[in-house]
Amino acid sequence: MKKLVTAFAACALAGLVNAQVESVNVVGYMTKTLTEKNNMVGLNFGKVGDGGAIAIVDLIPKDQPGLNAGAGVTVADNIQVLVGAGYTTYYLCNGNIGKGGAYVPAADGWVKFGEAAVTTDTIQSGGAFWFISQSATAGNPVNLTLAGQVATDATLTKSIQPGLNMIANGYAADIAFANPETGLSVGVKGAGSAVADNIQVLASGAYTTYYFCNGNIGKGGAYVPAADGWVKFGESAVTTDTVPAGAAAWYISRGTEAFDWVCPRPYSL
Repeated sequence: MKKLVTAFAACALAGLVNAQVESVNVVGYMTKTLTEKNNMVGLNFGKVGDGGAIAIVDLIPKDQPGLNAGAGVTVADNIQVLVGAGYTTYYLCNGNIGKGGAYVPAADGWVKFGEAAVTTDTIQSGGAFWFISQSATAGNPVNLTLAGQVATDATLTKSIQPGLNMIANGYAADIAFANPETGLSVGVKGAGSAVADNIQVLASGAYTTYYFCNGNIGKGGAYVPAADGWVKFGESAVTTDTVPAGAAAWYISRGTEAFDWVCPRPYSL
């Protein structure tokens, strides 16, 4: 019988990624506190059992406290998933979409916009999405709980396309910009945010921008070793900041071709 190390989930989500995992089927969870309407959420877990993509209805159960169900996308909580250049939207339907607002049991749950029944769609571990809360504010926070199986793969790979990408860690851990073992070291470098790859992190309604600096920010473009790596906009040395577990970020690729972000597993098995 497999030993479930429940402490691991808490350790990993706190950034203590050197914890020992004593099972290849560790179930973890995270609680993300929402204090504003629009929230970028990262998925750090896979489907319980095989680690594959999680059904949306399992990832965010409809009966969680603080969620808002409604008969349409404008009044219910939304999940918006970036697919190519556009979004696929799901809303938490209360089932009242029949003629005259009659209750339709098949539509009671997460429904894809334009459809009339609960979705069977999934989100892959390491995926990211917007969660649009109809009620969350600083004075009325909503706790969103996500759960699933912790990734055990030796590495996880995500394709970064030219232009705009929404990224998250596929492991239950922070993304440390300055750590070369995160794998975020193969993009386009430059002397400024306008020419280098960017990572933009949303917090409290505003974005913090980091760019992949080539170090050439000294007087006359002289090379500054301390600035060779991910630098926060307005600063002059590689950042110690992280993208927290459970969060997502925009990755803006300046390249003309896709590349693979290969992230090694940040904990031992």
